[in-house]
This record gives sequence, C-alpha cells and structure tokens, in this order.
Amino acid sequence: MNNISFESDNLMYKKPNFFLKFLSDAFVTVCIIIALFIIFFSFIFVSAPVTGVSMQPTLNANGESKQDIVYINKLLPYSYGDIVVIERPTNNVDVKYIIKRVVGMPGDRIKIMQDEDYKVYLFRNGKKIEEDYIFDAENCDDPHNYGMYATLQQYLDLINNVKKYPNNYPNVVFDDGWLVLQKDQIFVLGDNRGYSEDSSALGPFNKNKVVGRVDFIIPHGVVPFYYFLKYYTGIDLGI
Repeated sequence: MNNISFESDNLMYKKPNFFLKFLSDAFVTVCIIIALFIIFFSFIFVSAPVTGVSMQPTLNANGESKQDIVYINKLLPYSYGDIVVIERPTNNVDVKYIIKRVVGMPGDRIKIMQDEDYKVYLFRNGKKIEEDYIFDAENCDDPHNYGMYATLQQYLDLINNVKKYPNNYPNVVFDDGWLVLQKDQIFVLGDNRGYSEDSSALGPFNKNKVVGRVDFIIPHGVVPFYYFLKYYTGIDLGI
C-alpha cells in the first residue's frame, strides 16, 4: 500500500485586530471629510493678496512679499461694516478690483460732514456713525494723511462734479447734500481714509459688481493651513 503524504499548512489563523481596523477606517473617513471640506471650501471661497494701503490698518500690503491674504466668500450676503471686494467699472483698467468696507446699503441717506466738535464724521440716515477701525489724521503717524478731512474733500468734489456733469453720474442722486442710495447701490469707504479712492470720490457702486465678502484675513507670515486648522479645530501647532 502506497503511503500518501500531505503538505501541511503551518500558518496559524489569526484573529482580526479590530483596533487596527478601527484606526484604518477612521483614517479613511477623516481623509474623505477633509477632501469634501476642501472641495466645499474652494467652491465658496476665493483667495487674493492685498495690494495698496487704502484698507490699513485692517489690511496690510508691505510690498509684494509681505501681503496679507484675504479669503472672499462668494455666496453669503454682506451688511454694514463688512469688507467686500468690488469689480470696478470697465473704464478703470489699471485696477480691476478694489477692497473696501460697506458703510451704506440700498435706501440709505449718506453724508460726510463736520460735527459740532469740528471733526469730520460719516452720517447715515441722520445718525453719526462711530468708526473705531479707521486710520484717521489723529491716530496715524503720517503727517500727510488727512484722514476724514480728505474723505470730506472728495465728497464735496463729488457733489460739484454731479452738478457740473450730471450725464457722467446718471445714477448718483443727491438731496440737500445727502447722497441717496438707490435700490441697487451700496456706499463703501476705505479704512485708511486719507489714501482711499472709494465712494466718497467715485459715488456708489452697483450691488452686482460685488465679488464677495471678506470672511478671513490671514496676516503675512501665517501659513493658511495652520490658520484654518486653529480656526476650525482649536489646535495650535505654534508655528
């Protein structure tokens, strides 16, 4: 009788490691969530470097290599005090977009004038607006920065220009020195009032020219990834 031999399998059966499987599944889930978040974030936001000085001290651009970065929300609405990016009229070809703060909404009556203390203020619907975010002549180190006085001069020039050349300003309506915003108009000013070409000089902007609202300001030298990691999770890597 022939002997029959069998090859034996010496591999031992190992129970699955549920902890490692959990870690693996969790890692995959986190990666999917991060990927979906990045896609969703990219759909809503667009980023841009800050140029010019008109929004100092809120936004700073100290040369091309030291610019703050802003993330612009293209979907959500804006209101008083929000910073927005606006597309300029096509005849201004050097600068296609400007970034300013919203101080007037459709239907508002806007005026820039001196008050009883001889200081210049923004007035909206008869009420003086206190603005603690601006560079004015009193709180900047530049002796040539006239702050709100420069804004007032631009505003008075705008009134005169509308009177002299009404055909050039068909949608700019003044009533006894008050600029009356129409249903599709907003009034915007730069925070650095002494060096800002804004609605005080150009008149109101059409709402359909607004690209979006600035939701995040990332200072120069801060990596966006670390900024958003800390913002959304509270984790500070100290970098």
